[in-house]
Amino acid sequence: MQIDAKMLDRDPWFGAIPPERRTALLAEGRVRAVTTGGSVYGIGDPPNGLWCVLEGQVRLKGYSANGVEMLVLVLRPGKWFGELSTLDGGPRPHDALAFGDTRLLHIAMPAFGRAVDLQPMLYRDLGLLVCAHQRSALDFLGQSVSQSVRVRLASSLAHSTIGADGYLQVRQDELAALVGVSRQSVNRHLRLFEQAGLIALGYREIRVRDAAGLLAIAAE
Repeated sequence: MQIDAKMLDRDPWFGAIPPERRTALLAEGRVRAVTTGGSVYGIGDPPNGLWCVLEGQVRLKGYSANGVEMLVLVLRPGKWFGELSTLDGGPRPHDALAFGDTRLLHIAMPAFGRAVDLQPMLYRDLGLLVCAHQRSALDFLGQSVSQSVRVRLASSLAHSTIGADGYLQVRQDELAALVGVSRQSVNRHLRLFEQAGLIALGYREIRVRDAAGLLAIAAE
């Protein structure tokens, strides 16, 4: 499969890496196909390298102390993941599952080692990706404490559908876990958004009809 280099370069993290280091990383990559529901890796697994979504979608999931499933992150084409265990060698902190038929770029651990032998500064680049995801997690925690459900939900919907033609395939319980509230609360706010013409609800699918309106609410 041919890799869309322009799509990869649009990612803020990968696009900021100097060209020679991007080349060294991509030269070690291999394309993998994962069918819907297939596991890329699981919680507690040893590191199996760095990944990037080329087609489809990957969802990172965690679990609370009482076993409740939590949707941590939705990864669309051009987004990289798996950097933490690749950097520190520790076990995977999440389940990574394909949603829809998915194609991934995989840089296995030995392959990443060869790339950094040529370009040692890739370690710093990977550290910056860890920092970027950590900042996103901290922002989410801050929003969960200080912002209303309405604002958090509008922000999640607007940003989750960027680059996806306005469609988000997600169950309401997954969305509730992502926002950090009950399913009933999410359902109530979704109905209000639908009445306002911001979204259209379908079976396990939400279509954003007015992204600007959602972003305006998210900025409140």
